[in-house]
Amino acid sequence: MPMLQHDGRQLYYEVTGHGEQPLLLFNGLTMSTAAWTLMAPLLEPRFKLIRLDFQGQGQSERRVQDCYPLTQQADDAAALLDHLGIKQCYLAGLSYGGMVALHFARRHPARLSRLLLASTLAWSDAANVYIAQSWSAAQQAGGPGLRFDISLPWLFSSRFFVSYAQMLPDLRTIAATVDWPGVERILAGIREHDARSWLDEIRVPTHIIVGSEDRLTPLYQSELLHQGIAGSTLTVLPGAGHAIHIEAPAAFAQQISRFADA
Repeated sequence: MPMLQHDGRQLYYEVTGHGEQPLLLFNGLTMSTAAWTLMAPLLEPRFKLIRLDFQGQGQSERRVQDCYPLTQQADDAAALLDHLGIKQCYLAGLSYGGMVALHFARRHPARLSRLLLASTLAWSDAANVYIAQSWSAAQQAGGPGLRFDISLPWLFSSRFFVSYAQMLPDLRTIAATVDWPGVERILAGIREHDARSWLDEIRVPTHIIVGSEDRLTPLYQSELLHQGIAGSTLTVLPGAGHAIHIEAPAAFAQQISRFADA
């Protein structure tokens, strides 16, 4: 099991794929490296795929602290590139991973050739804070089952519930395996996120994507990113919700590949 020893912690990572171009994928809030299962076969023929579990996720160590800062997660990813001997990569961040990616681009700009931000936030606004509080309250009141039910309308589109409802029992089972104390520390880091004042510092070629039915990280957030990052491009995926790695993996992978050629 590959582990990076960094800053007194162990961080789990995976490297797969057959391409020469390194593609670093940053997980969403409750994801792990396993959450990219639907997308990996679509990306591995072209890219050297690098996935890691942030602190508080999956198989990485969960140090007990008040929060896991986005800057710390970004620096951990830079340490992984050092460990793998990779000077520069293409980075795609989904949701929480997009927030980490913004901080990575600010702190380690020379390490990036391209940046793709998917379903993410320019800043943690008041609505986002209340959504997170509702998830925490549901976890406390009814455990992972109630938390899962509360989160569903924020994560998926109407089309998904009609066409792919058979996936929900498996997704519920996966949700029950999430270490919630670790997620709470991640959420504490998200509450501090506000990139609006320094988006103009990001100079790497950047592409932004968001689902037209994304209620958790709505279009206005992607428009803020687009307006703030000079030369960036924005694509809205019709009919897609927030969790595009599950409900629109082919479209997500296509956006990643097309931007690699842009």
